[in-house]
Amino acid sequence: MKLISFDLEISKILPEFSGNLFEHAPLGISCAAVAHDEVEFWQGVPQLSKEDSQILVKELMAFASDGYTFVTWNGCGFDFRVLAQESGMFEECGDLALNHIDLMLLVTFTKGWFLGLDKALQGANISGKVHEVTLANGEILANMDGGMAPNLWAKEEYDAVLTYLRGDVEQTLALARLVQESKSIRWTSGRGKPQSASVPRLMTVKECFDIPEPDTSWMSNPPQRKNFVSWIPDWEEKI
Repeated sequence: MKLISFDLEISKILPEFSGNLFEHAPLGISCAAVAHDEVEFWQGVPQLSKEDSQILVKELMAFASDGYTFVTWNGCGFDFRVLAQESGMFEECGDLALNHIDLMLLVTFTKGWFLGLDKALQGANISGKVHEVTLANGEILANMDGGMAPNLWAKEEYDAVLTYLRGDVEQTLALARLVQESKSIRWTSGRGKPQSASVPRLMTVKECFDIPEPDTSWMSNPPQRKNFVSWIPDWEEKI
């Protein structure tokens, strides 16, 4: 399987406590990247235009036509959804989303809760997400996260944001390859206990809907499977 990872950063500066990000849509795309044998970037100032976003969709579709399988961490519920909104190509982005491997969905559909990429990377003994970036004035920002990317992009700290994005796509690809070999995703719980989700094979989002639903009766607000895909036209028929 030829794997290629995908991720993007939004351009809209959001309130500190923003809740559901899509309540603030349109979110805009400042930059996006894929990683396979190399890392390729798309970027716009202040953000990708609708035409730029459409070009990005078409280039992602070309990768798929060349036999690549996309892999993301929460790409179905976020990255491909944002790209659909920005490009207007909901049908095409929906097909990309349903036929790609969302590693977070494998955990969520198996266990019934969300898991952060950092925890999965640490559980796989892969370097965690990039948290230290260098600003244009030479200052080291030691607590970088995705929520800071829009503000940094607006301040023309492009290299810092692209460094962070590069880390995400490279590490997601490394994680996917390791999961493919080990057939599991591992992490440590907040209480320090080792946890894992069995992954007999890398399943597409569409295939994940065949995973038996776990018991989430103990949870007050468990993730709903349909919320990850409800933005996709005719998703029920396609699944």
